[in-house]
Amino acid sequence: MGRFLKDKKDTDIEESGLENQVGHLLRRVFHQARNRMKKKIAFTGLSPMQTAALTCLRLKGPTSQNKLGRRIGMEPGNVHGLVDRLLKKGMITSNYVEEGPGLHILDLTEEGRDVVDKVIPLGAEASKETLAPLNTKEQEKFLEYLRRLL
Repeated sequence: MGRFLKDKKDTDIEESGLENQVGHLLRRVFHQARNRMKKKIAFTGLSPMQTAALTCLRLKGPTSQNKLGRRIGMEPGNVHGLVDRLLKKGMITSNYVEEGPGLHILDLTEEGRDVVDKVIPLGAEASKETLAPLNTKEQEKFLEYLRRLL
């Protein structure tokens, strides 16, 4: 199979036979990005997915558990556990609203707002570090391509 990438960085990738497989490359970049974020937010005791949920609530406002899960790209079966853990940590509230089909509306507590206000800039730093090997135009294009693939 021919190499798609002809770049000095190719020599930094240990040959596995998977060098041109999209899923393999995305997974490796994902692990690097997640590890950067985990280090930056370690002081919170939260996971990157928990901070993603808090960030979404901070930026988009109160929402249902179902919509929160869709917004952060989490499987419906896993959202309940994430919400339970955030409730136990005192980061969010859940209020039942009987209008329509009946929904639990999630919102940040004061503590959740305080934590997420510290985390949001750290997420931006982690993203910047992950994208650092690319120039500004390449970063914009890369993000555009990722959004298109979703």
